[in-house]
Amino acid sequence: MPLKTSSEELPAINLTSMIDVLFLLIIFFMVGTRFSESERQIQLTLPKASSPTSMAAQPSPKVVTMYSDGSIELDGQRMNANQLTSVLLPAVQNYPDVRVQLRADASGSVMQASQVMEAISRAGVKNVGWTMTASRMPNAPIR
Repeated sequence: MPLKTSSEELPAINLTSMIDVLFLLIIFFMVGTRFSESERQIQLTLPKASSPTSMAAQPSPKVVTMYSDGSIELDGQRMNANQLTSVLLPAVQNYPDVRVQLRADASGSVMQASQVMEAISRAGVKNVGWTMTASRMPNAPIR
């Protein structure tokens, strides 16, 4: 049985592709600095905000609940239709895309629901949702 006299070579790492990426990054940053020089040549005075305010996220949807006796609640606070309009007006002025979710009792009248919808409309709300439950399961057999 012959003995090996030479040691095995370790695999070599090919750095060619890494060097290519490095050159591309250098070129990218060189081109990017040329753009910043041309921006400095523009004579422009930017306006300053006198009272900077934070960008607040849009509030969660307002929930209007209408009971069968005709009483109305906005986020758990009882009120009438005129009060509902006056409370929703500032919310619409601050956030024009405010969402209102109407939850009406099934035994309530259509007239009461239309009055509540009119009060919401008078406040300027454009995004109104109607919450309801299904009377039967969608795929249940009809008897």
